[in-house]
Amino acid sequence: MNDILSPSPKPLASGSRSRLDRPALSPGLYHDSHLHESKDPSALFRLCWAVLCERWAAFMLISTAAVMLCERYGLPPAVSLRWLGIASAAYYVGSLPGGYLLDRSTSSRRGIGIGSLFLLLGYITLSLPYQAALYVAFALLFVGHSLYKPSTQRILASLYATGDNKLEGAQVLLHMMVNIGAVGGSLLAGSIAKYAGWSVTYGCAALMMSLAGVLTWPSQHQRDSPNTPSLKLTEQPQSSAPLPIHSSTRMISGLTLAMFLFTLCTAQAEGALLLWSRDRIDRVVLGFEVPIAWFLAFPAILVLLIAPIQLALLPRLKRSIGTNRLIALGLVAAALCFTVLLPTTLWTQRVSMAWLAASLSFFVLAELLIAPLGLALLIRSTPSRFVGVATGLWYGAGAFGYFVSGEIGALWSSWSTQRVLLLLTALPSAGAVVLATLTRQTARRKSD
Repeated sequence: MNDILSPSPKPLASGSRSRLDRPALSPGLYHDSHLHESKDPSALFRLCWAVLCERWAAFMLISTAAVMLCERYGLPPAVSLRWLGIASAAYYVGSLPGGYLLDRSTSSRRGIGIGSLFLLLGYITLSLPYQAALYVAFALLFVGHSLYKPSTQRILASLYATGDNKLEGAQVLLHMMVNIGAVGGSLLAGSIAKYAGWSVTYGCAALMMSLAGVLTWPSQHQRDSPNTPSLKLTEQPQSSAPLPIHSSTRMISGLTLAMFLFTLCTAQAEGALLLWSRDRIDRVVLGFEVPIAWFLAFPAILVLLIAPIQLALLPRLKRSIGTNRLIALGLVAAALCFTVLLPTTLWTQRVSMAWLAASLSFFVLAELLIAPLGLALLIRSTPSRFVGVATGLWYGAGAFGYFVSGEIGALWSSWSTQRVLLLLTALPSAGAVVLATLTRQTARRKSD
């Protein structure tokens, strides 16, 4: 079977660039000056659709997990949030050994295929109404995510020359597909969980995961084609000189710090803020009570609205500000996500959903500046044979962020809300200063 998602690229001539192919899609999403397609653009498209379906399934769980653990299994909120923090950390830290194993393999399709199978089995098991099935399901999901996350980045990196700064555009495009899945998964889970129960909810997640697996499976025509690309991933030539070791070390340190703090804030938005909104937000609109899971669809919709604008302005922003400074600004936005909620601590009655909308809007800005740009900047400086490990390092920092977030999430039950919000404001603010300091001496031409 051929590896449709990881065609072996042909070496570039010295000093030349690959040909840019404009796909027949909306011009608002693609730009010749920013997004470089591989010789086989269907590889990128199939990867994007597979990730959309995988994230759709994931957000059917993410948007309901905190409430599900409380209502389905009777766990206290503090225990539920700590449990989720540990589970999320495990999923991310698994990307490091998973990426290492993938780097030793010549087939990225094998990794994404095995990962898809474990994720499918995990969601099927989670649909069973037994507490023992919960632990088995999360073990299966751990193995699946450990292989799936680095596999997608390894495939994407194989389509670009190492160091190619057009990788940011591809990451933004992939991030848009992630958020389409987040919107669909959150909206669907909120409705199904309310009217059909938890088993049907996670059964639907398994169905979406099966579609993701089908999209990564080669067609019969591709299996029979004599012109099928090789299964082997060959290292792409450098499109620019690598960073000096000391500058690279500062950059990697700053990026892993940014990822740690970003996931720490993300986990609060996915867990503690949802439980807070259940108790403090007036969710009734024209007699209809808005499901809590729908609140996670709101930032995803904002991403879809803003990302095309970001994609169009990104080359200019990188030239004028620098990618590393954009990521630092993302940490400032993450701090504002919690700062804006501080006035709500002055009242005891329920508050308008506008407060939560403002908070999540800053979260979206942080997400767009940190998630795709930080990962692209990390991969651009990494030889392709080490992309799996580099991706694992990125997600490993996220794992630590999720673990710490579980402990902070538990503080919502023992500390005053104002005190927790001040802590969550201070951490990413300090991180922005540290990141700017670590990377300020890095050559702008390498950051841009």
